[in-house]
Amino acid sequence: MRITIIAYGTRGDVQPAIALGQALQARDHRVRVLAGASFHDWIRAHGLEPGKTEVDIQKIMESAGGVAWVEEGHNPLRQVQLMKRLLDQSGWPQAWDAWQAAQDADLLISGFTSDVYATAIAEKLGIPHARMLLQPTFTTRDGRALLSAPWPDRRSIVNQWFAQAIMEPFPWRLLGEITTRLRRELGLAPQSAGDNAAMRRALPTLLAYSPAVVPHPDDWPANAHTTGYWFLNEDDDWQPPEALQRFLDAGPPPLYVGFGSMTGRDPERLTRLIHDAVVASGERALVAAGWSGLGAGLLADGILPIGSTSHPWLFARVAGVVHHGGAGTTAAGLRAGKPTLIVPHFADQPFWGQRVHALGVGPRPIPRQHLTAARLAVGLRELRTPAFRERAAALGARIRVEDGLSHAVTVIEGLDPTRTNRT
Repeated sequence: MRITIIAYGTRGDVQPAIALGQALQARDHRVRVLAGASFHDWIRAHGLEPGKTEVDIQKIMESAGGVAWVEEGHNPLRQVQLMKRLLDQSGWPQAWDAWQAAQDADLLISGFTSDVYATAIAEKLGIPHARMLLQPTFTTRDGRALLSAPWPDRRSIVNQWFAQAIMEPFPWRLLGEITTRLRRELGLAPQSAGDNAAMRRALPTLLAYSPAVVPHPDDWPANAHTTGYWFLNEDDDWQPPEALQRFLDAGPPPLYVGFGSMTGRDPERLTRLIHDAVVASGERALVAAGWSGLGAGLLADGILPIGSTSHPWLFARVAGVVHHGGAGTTAAGLRAGKPTLIVPHFADQPFWGQRVHALGVGPRPIPRQHLTAARLAVGLRELRTPAFRERAAALGARIRVEDGLSHAVTVIEGLDPTRTNRT
């Protein structure tokens, strides 16, 4: 099959799509991955074809609007406003580039940032359409598998009501106008929010996380497949810079602190906060620069600023990880079996922070807007708790024996494109 994967987002959104593309290509499928322009070379390096687009997600996240989203998006209503403002600038080019990238496809796979309008593309082309999601989105009573659940630790009809009334309409609020425009451009009939939601609910859906982390609810439909994580093993021969290896050799395993693709208005202030927390905790720490450039100017003993590294290589050598709670970084830390402290900024990050704590593999999350040096210092010390270390090691062992990619490929190959005809 010729398969187009739409994977707009940050690195953590794109990496699993590349892993899936490689697994499909190994089965003689031809795969195109549409992601931000800054990811084109990375996609090519893994033998896949990048979809053409000028949209640069990193530049969007570094813009004034992107920084505001990161810093103010913890409020759900504000999050919608800020995301909508960003999509008003880049949403239409993303949708039209997705249409172009799917022209010769036999199968379309979309993600959370594209599902709403991808339904129009698949409908017009008359091809099968599946979803790949890094977080649970189906309606359920089980709060363990529901973003922002009112009762995250139990089954409740309140959770089901919340999912139907609040969460399910959310994607249409963001992308409904773009979808309406795309359907008009493609000559398709107008569609209501309810009709679009029904289409998305019926799609074969690949949930790319471990059932050991998010249990698969018994009230989900048969088209929901919790596959296990999709890891991209690209750094098997990665070699650390001399300064990093020297730091690791100079003492006990340090902690890792990094917020990945999260940007901010004042990285110097956040760097000072991290510095003060590490010093107060008495720990050794690696501070990853990420997209915001954290760690610049740090000269304290026991703290080493680092650039881009291999998470699998590095996380195997640290005592615990502190990060923003992106799905990809969360997966990497849990796979390594390391205690985790999440500092969620927005979107699905609070959910992953809650799951880490509920599983007993890390301290209670510290929301970014409540982060102080004192709170972070306490969290850093808590990462050394023996119970966290033991549970994290056991969970990592379970995750490492899963084969999420094989499960996903089996589901995808079960979608027979000969049953549909192009219009």
